[in-house]
Amino acid sequence: MKMRQIVAMGLAFGMATAVMPSGVSAGAQQAAITGTTQGVTISGTAKKEAKKPYIEFTTRARNTMGGQIAGTVMLDQDANFSLTGLPPANYVVELLNKDGKVVCTEGPFNLTQQFIKDKVDISCNKVPVAWWLLGAAAAAGITAGVVIANASPSQ
Repeated sequence: MKMRQIVAMGLAFGMATAVMPSGVSAGAQQAAITGTTQGVTISGTAKKEAKKPYIEFTTRARNTMGGQIAGTVMLDQDANFSLTGLPPANYVVELLNKDGKVVCTEGPFNLTQQFIKDKVDISCNKVPVAWWLLGAAAAAGITAGVVIANASPSQ
């Protein structure tokens, strides 16, 4: 019993710490060193996925580590967007329709070392990253649950 529980707890702890940020101060420290006090910028277009009028669509940057939304902006008349002033992190860009439903995602983009990601082309011809992240999290949770459930108190 103890060995299985230790392994299960180790797996659960490892999965939990793998998705945690390596340190908020590291991003702030890097920003201070390079002088990027205005934050990072993600810009691009969503012409392939948005329909006219483009201004009914919104883009937002979601931090891949915690899932927080760091910035939101509407598309302009040409389906372009620019998300500015974001803290250094890893992001996916989500395209939302006028009802607030996610049409698709693009990314992830590591903006902890570089502070500008331009020419992002939102295209839904692939499985959205958000779905991959959700699937991986679900699989990890199920695996940890199965390992713990199979641990027998008589061992």
